[in-house]
Amino acid sequence: MPSGDQQIRINTLLLEREALFVRVHDLERAAAKILGEDYPFTRPLLPSDVRAKIRPKKKSARTAVDDPLRKLEPGETAWRVTWTQAGQTYQETHDNADALRTLLASQGEQLRVTRLETVDAAGDTRTVLLGGNPEEDKP
Repeated sequence: MPSGDQQIRINTLLLEREALFVRVHDLERAAAKILGEDYPFTRPLLPSDVRAKIRPKKKSARTAVDDPLRKLEPGETAWRVTWTQAGQTYQETHDNADALRTLLASQGEQLRVTRLETVDAAGDTRTVLLGGNPEEDKP
């Protein structure tokens, strides 16, 4: 609720606004008098009629917990992923990040990624991105 001083200032502005609307009405009547009939004035677009465009919300950047995948650095050639599905453990090497993101997003009760690491051309581990803690590797 506006304070007393604010309300007085708002009321003053509303009175000025009303006076300007009366002035526009008087001008429209003067034009109609010149023509001898009503002129079909269209209602002007008022600033208060314009609605702000609602911008779509930007997707929040994924955090490292949500997406442990990162671009390969020099010397790294692929990612090696280890996962458990229906009690079986699998391991594959991928050079396609999109395939790994799909696998990471598919995790649930039956599928769990237990380790994700980058490898070099010889297949040796360069960096462990997920599951570096032995406790995390347990199914």
